[in-house]
Amino acid sequence: MFEGETSSRGRARVFVRAQLPFTLGVVFLVGIVGLTDPSALSVGVVIGGSVVSLAATVLALVVPWERLPIACMMTVTGLDLLAVALLRAELLPEFPAVTVLAIFPVLWLAYGFPWYGIVAAVFGAGFITSSRFAYVGAWPATPVEWANVVMLPTFIVGVAVIVFVAARHLRRNSRRLADAARAQAEALREARDTEAVALGIVDTVSAGVVFYDAEGRLDIANAHARRFAELGGFRLDDAPFAGAEVFGSDRTTAIPAEEQVIARALAGETLDGRLEWWGPAVSRVAVLASSNSVRDHLGGGLGTVIVLYDVTELAEAIEVREEFLRTVSHELRTPLTSITGFLDLIDAEVDPANERLRRYVDVATRRAGDLGRRIADLFAASEGEKELRRDVVDLGDVVAAAMAIVERFAAAKAHTIRAVGPGATRAHLDRAQLIVAISELLTNAVKFGVPSSPITVSHGVRDGRAHIAVTNAGPGIARTEQRRAFDRFYRGPHARSRAIQGFGLGLTTVRTIAVAHGGTVHIDSTPGKHTTVTLDLPAA
Repeated sequence: MFEGETSSRGRARVFVRAQLPFTLGVVFLVGIVGLTDPSALSVGVVIGGSVVSLAATVLALVVPWERLPIACMMTVTGLDLLAVALLRAELLPEFPAVTVLAIFPVLWLAYGFPWYGIVAAVFGAGFITSSRFAYVGAWPATPVEWANVVMLPTFIVGVAVIVFVAARHLRRNSRRLADAARAQAEALREARDTEAVALGIVDTVSAGVVFYDAEGRLDIANAHARRFAELGGFRLDDAPFAGAEVFGSDRTTAIPAEEQVIARALAGETLDGRLEWWGPAVSRVAVLASSNSVRDHLGGGLGTVIVLYDVTELAEAIEVREEFLRTVSHELRTPLTSITGFLDLIDAEVDPANERLRRYVDVATRRAGDLGRRIADLFAASEGEKELRRDVVDLGDVVAAAMAIVERFAAAKAHTIRAVGPGATRAHLDRAQLIVAISELLTNAVKFGVPSSPITVSHGVRDGRAHIAVTNAGPGIARTEQRRAFDRFYRGPHARSRAIQGFGLGLTTVRTIAVAHGGTVHIDSTPGKHTTVTLDLPAA
């Protein structure tokens, strides 16, 4: 309130709060004296006190105290105390309230200055009291006179001390509040900067990003997300957050509103790689959506984030690939059927005595069979989900059937295949598809295994799960290759460098069959030692 401020406007505020009330008090006192005892105004000390008061007022108003040390402003308070002492020396008997004028400079000293301000206030009060004695040349004679003399200045000093203590406390609290305000402002600035960075990232990524708060209100949505919503025929900030232009993976089946990605995400469902087609036929795009809930450090829900990717080019490329595989397999299968038929006719007409010609026909027949199997692999690769015909099967019987399929191929490389199981183990699975999956694993074990090394097929049912594991000794599969081993047409460095035949579809077929059963397939491999590929399927 009374502290000095580092500007001319601040100096004016201090003048209005601290000096002007004192000046008005002096003017009021002089006015009362002029009305009741005009002769007192001609007394020298009264004139001197008025002049000193005027001088202090002018100095307080015109001197640029904000450029000087704060202690310099105590000059004004000193002049105010001197003015009070001069006025009090003459006017005290008739106007005892003159002493009250001292409260203005005393409060200013106590509140507006450091510790030395209160010291100056105490000495100032003592100076005011003693100056009267010096002026009249006599000291009080009785205790009552002494009490009347010192009581009011003592009260003033007491008030000054209280104000000083309160001022220090207030300043400490003010500093704390200022520090807290600065910290809060800094935190707010950092939060805004972080928000700006986050929004910048959200607007930069080539994906739609949407965030809804815990109440389901739209909080953040970038331009990509709004474009997707416009294609889908709905608004991101308008329930039910679903549109009429949202279709399934076949591009034609409309998805009900409650089953569309945003509605499901806001219902609490976590989505991972959900594919939908959004938009009218002329501009329909493939949208791959994922969602998750966002929680604070205590686990409380903050909202839901949804990420939308435009995978139209990838989806169309996959469709072109699938159509190409179907076309190639069909176009190759038709002439191959004719070739195989004519080979059968030739084989029937060959003279058994002509061993050379019969050998040629046998070679051509085997090669035609190999080509037929490869075409069958291509055709299988173009299929979508497997249609299963589940029945109760004996795993041992299924493994034996698969071993019979690859027996000749394994014998050509001197491999021995051994089945390990607990005996009759039954599960509810598709026998034909399971034989295909196991035979593919055995074929790979023979292709990539060390010649003449044993191959083991273990099987069993535990905890409601059917397990079939094929193990061979060989180069193994590096960890960096394992994540790609199930990709269509992927062939590892070992297969390419050794020119091992195949399209890279075996493990893809195995995984497709496993997923169709609701199971999984995983690889456990130690490079240079062994590899185990395990089918884990629900037995019921």
